[in-house]
Amino acid sequence: MDRLSALLLQFGFSADTFFEGTFCGSNHFPAQPGRGHLHLVREGPVTFVHADGTRLRIDAPTLILYPRPQAHGLDTGAGTARLLCATVHLPGDDGAVIDSLPPYLQLPLAQLPAMAGLLDLLFDEAQHGGLGQKLVLNRLCDVLIVQLLRHALAKHLMSAACMLGPSDAALANAMTAMRDHPGHHWTVASLATLCGMSRSRFARQFHAVIGCPPAEYLTGQRMLRAQALLQQGRLVQDVALEVGYASQPAFTRAFRAYSGLSPRDWLAQGAN
Repeated sequence: MDRLSALLLQFGFSADTFFEGTFCGSNHFPAQPGRGHLHLVREGPVTFVHADGTRLRIDAPTLILYPRPQAHGLDTGAGTARLLCATVHLPGDDGAVIDSLPPYLQLPLAQLPAMAGLLDLLFDEAQHGGLGQKLVLNRLCDVLIVQLLRHALAKHLMSAACMLGPSDAALANAMTAMRDHPGHHWTVASLATLCGMSRSRFARQFHAVIGCPPAEYLTGQRMLRAQALLQQGRLVQDVALEVGYASQPAFTRAFRAYSGLSPRDWLAQGAN
């Protein structure tokens, strides 16, 4: 059994769909112990509003996962949106998987081609399902969440430290350093020193356990920090320097390779 499967069996979540269809107006979801939320926006626009005042406008088909209890609202303004919503029942809010995730995951469906077949099944069941529809929708949402976590790991949207076994725990030192200080000029040698390993052993073990070279993991952490800074209104050239790039063109090339868009286009499309 692979580590993600073993971790998810221990995690023990389950989804419970409670709405599918056209929605207009606004609704509020309080933070409830042991519950997260999954929202599938098939058609927008819809704006998600958070307790800290931040707002997340969704225009294109998008998945939103709140992996831990978090108060939030949604508002369609004067228009309507097509939604599928589910509560995610959690075994507790201190698990390794939950702790490794950001407050929410926002993933445009256009960036999830591997999930197209599953989403087609989910949409078809929501529209045409018969007896047992709710059970089928719940199970499909369970699979969707697993796929989301797989995607989040592959794109470094969540920390792979939650999957480290006892023999790999030293790697967490390097992962934490890259996450907390992505703008630092990290080298394989300096990261290996943090883990008490030789360069060759560190590089080999990191790739085997995390699934990518240290440099790729660092790029992912830099891009996540850059996206957060861009959303705060920081200038592109300032963001480039803060996340470790010597020039704005070098940063823009890396950002485009990571997201498929330039920083300004990414901001314009709201594709964080």
